[in-house]
Amino acid sequence: MGRSVNMALLASLGTFPGYFLRLPEENRRGPAVVPATPTLIPLTAGQVRALRDYGAQVIDVRPVADYAAGHIPGSLAIALREAFATWLGWLVPDPATPLIIVAGPGQDLGEVIWQALKIGYGNLAGTLDGGMAAWEAAGRPVAAIPLLTPRQVDPAAVIDVRQAGEYAGGHLPGSRNVELGALTSQAAAARGRPAVTMCGHGERAATAASVLERAGHTAVAVLPGGPADWADATGRALENTA
Repeated sequence: MGRSVNMALLASLGTFPGYFLRLPEENRRGPAVVPATPTLIPLTAGQVRALRDYGAQVIDVRPVADYAAGHIPGSLAIALREAFATWLGWLVPDPATPLIIVAGPGQDLGEVIWQALKIGYGNLAGTLDGGMAAWEAAGRPVAAIPLLTPRQVDPAAVIDVRQAGEYAGGHLPGSRNVELGALTSQAAAARGRPAVTMCGHGERAATAASVLERAGHTAVAVLPGGPADWADATGRALENTA
């Protein structure tokens, strides 16, 4: 009965991360015992590459502009903020996946650990020691994603990754809505044509761009800001389907 009620509640929310289905049982069992204060082991660029080649997922927690300027190819951009755990659980469906964290100077790795552990993601392989500077110094390949201004964007190329209700309340004319949580399953269909991702501020858009890049897209860009910023900059009206 409890599971049926939970499923009905989740269905009313639209798309939701798969880990939500595990939480009732995990809450019933109680929290796992952490034997010591968890830390992230410093990893060399060579170790990161080897672990990645064996199935580890690189998670880039830096701000949008830093990720866009240069990142490890195939990494998943999830900016460190309150919603970090939500998107980690949504886009890395298997909690057993080894995770490698790429952070920027001064970012709180303890916060990364805490947010991962609270949703049951405890396979933390480590963090890239020295960040992207160390990766580049080792001669490893670096990918970049352009950040566009509103006037550089063709609305018809825009993938708006906000929730359906947000999109209905105002969006770029001709843009299409694919919620970020559903983008992984639809990424292959968009391959071969330019794509500009956007959301309300930029964090989800950067995550979406990283999902598309992982799926083999080579013509991906990000529009920072939201629809209102685009309308203010271009003088054009938004579409509203609410």
